[in-house]
Amino acid sequence: MRQMTKFSVALAIMTSLELAADQAMSQVKCDVLKIARDYIAKQFPSFDASGLRPIISESANLWELTYELPRGTLGGVPTVTIDKRSCTVIRAEHSQ
Repeated sequence: MRQMTKFSVALAIMTSLELAADQAMSQVKCDVLKIARDYIAKQFPSFDASGLRPIISESANLWELTYELPRGTLGGVPTVTIDKRSCTVIRAEHSQ
């Protein structure tokens, strides 16, 4: 009985470590700003971000990058949504 308890504890610890390792390995390091800027340069070549402040927001599995226009300025900016798990653009739009 005692050996069965030790085995159960050891199995629980190994399972926990394995799950933690899987979760750590599944999270990829992304350069969100670079991914979004490269995408914007390719898909919206007429957009000039010079002097505009990038704004990155975050939810569970997504990052969203857009730009803040100066006060009193009219115009539109692109918004790019990136999946954290795959580091890929999943949505992009350009406001008017």
